[in-house]
Amino acid sequence: MMMKKLLIFLFSFIYLSALANNKERICIDSLTKPLAEKEAIVILVGFGSKIQGTKKISDYFFHKGYDVYIPDYIARRSIANSVDQLDKFMLKHQLKKYKKLHVFSYIVGAWTLNNWIAQHPTNNIATILYDRSPLQERAPYALVKDIPFLIHLAAGKIMKEFSETNYPPISSEKISIGILIESHATKLMIKHKATALAMGPIQWDVKNLNQSCNDYFYTWINHDEMYNRFDVIGSEIFYFIKNQKFSPSAKREAYSDNPFVKFNPKP
Repeated sequence: MMMKKLLIFLFSFIYLSALANNKERICIDSLTKPLAEKEAIVILVGFGSKIQGTKKISDYFFHKGYDVYIPDYIARRSIANSVDQLDKFMLKHQLKKYKKLHVFSYIVGAWTLNNWIAQHPTNNIATILYDRSPLQERAPYALVKDIPFLIHLAAGKIMKEFSETNYPPISSEKISIGILIESHATKLMIKHKATALAMGPIQWDVKNLNQSCNDYFYTWINHDEMYNRFDVIGSEIFYFIKNQKFSPSAKREAYSDNPFVKFNPKP
């Protein structure tokens, strides 16, 4: 009983502390140009932002020639409420007035964004870069299965709904789509490995992500590192925005090592 109370306290402390790091962040790169002559990057962070925060994301993306918006959009109640939150953010900041929008979306952001696009098929989104992971996308199921009460306390109803909701793909000729595929497990997924693998073998082929795309690449970093290792993935994000494909050096074959063993890239 004492251990359960301690865990509840720790989850509550982490969640409440993270709120301070999870406020929306905005950088207007130029105040002299009208929105119709500018391009903006919208970054839809995921559940990991509750722990990882968004400061390192903003440190990397700000002041690179684009207006940058990082909304605090994830609603505890449902995915539908998150879609509403995203829509309100877009209206508040007049994002539809930009010449082009480019979106970098973490995992739950993809579920939110794609539902928003289905409701707003006429939009100015030119590029979407999805952070996807055949392994990390099992985290909601594993956590809801293994520690349901604590996950409900920390994340609300949305985590259970997310664990039961299939990816909603989009198809649009006017949007260039790139997929960054994570290849290794976080400490959290290592801890919940048995439950995650109970869902069946992990399918690493990009076609199993159920999302058509212009290009994709595999990165060795795990989901936690996607929030801070922009020295690894950052240049590929901007390369895709400018070229509608990843660089020639991007890895387009899945890693063959054990995803649950820490990966040490060659220097």
